[in-house]
Amino acid sequence: MPDSRSPRNQREQAAADARDKILAAAAEVIVRDGLAQVRMAAIARTAGVSSGLLHYHFDTKEQLFGEVLRYSHAVSAELNQLAMDNAGEDPAERLSSFLDRCLPSDHQRADEWLLWQELALLCIRDPHLAKVGTDLYEDLYVTVADIVREGVATGVFTTTLDPRFLAETAVALTDGLGERVLARDPNLGIEEARAAIATAVGILVGHDGPLPAPTPFRGGAEA
Repeated sequence: MPDSRSPRNQREQAAADARDKILAAAAEVIVRDGLAQVRMAAIARTAGVSSGLLHYHFDTKEQLFGEVLRYSHAVSAELNQLAMDNAGEDPAERLSSFLDRCLPSDHQRADEWLLWQELALLCIRDPHLAKVGTDLYEDLYVTVADIVREGVATGVFTTTLDPRFLAETAVALTDGLGERVLARDPNLGIEEARAAIATAVGILVGHDGPLPAPTPFRGGAEA
């Protein structure tokens, strides 16, 4: 078995750590400055690495932005799983908590929403980024559809609708309402968005009334 303290493994770990620092810094700079103002030098400076090291890991901005989306999604996915674990075994509780994580419901989620909004147009125009966006949304759809199937199997939900259709509809609802929350629409705050999702999705999945309120979760800073 290779010694984890060998020079090679130490170099590999250092490279992985530097890459993660660059991705975290890129996400921070995009959210802070807006995509139009992003410069590779600013990302390197924020990450505390040289421009040469940044370009060693990422040849182009497009490659970097695609990996930033994957990195941000991976961080969020860990928190999403913790939120569902925190909600317990009831499918309605788990679905409610997961969909709440699809809203800009805390500072971490709001920053991720800003990141996605900044890169949304590029995802439409650039085939590589479009593929990244499709893959990440697929992960959301699969998670919601699995919860719906579990709810139907246990009798918590009574719908005959296709779980995939329900998943895409529920995520689209969080997208539309989330944009209004993020834009600080005076007619729709986070609580109104939560109530609308609980009612609409509760009807779609055949739950006995609206979905329950999401279980309080401290994995991200509160909005």
